Amino acid sequence: MNKIDNISSLTRKIFQTTAEIQKEFPELYELLDETPLFFSFAEKNITIKDLRQYLISLRMQQKSFEKETIKKHDIH
Repeated sequence: MNKIDNISSLTRKIFQTTAEIQKEFPELYELLDETPLFFSFAEKNITIKDLRQYLISLRMQQKSFEKETIKKHDIH
């Protein structure tokens, strides 16, 4: 894969993960705007590493929120 393909693939995965969060965990989706990013979308030198880290961050937040949601349902 070349750099453009990697960026396209990561961007697609970020979009899919964000859409999944929006659908399954709307409460978390609302908080994503408040989550500080490690880069700015205005920045021109966003690297593949930056995109990978952001995707990992999204997935970690999703898994953490999912675990908390399961715990809350188990308690009730």
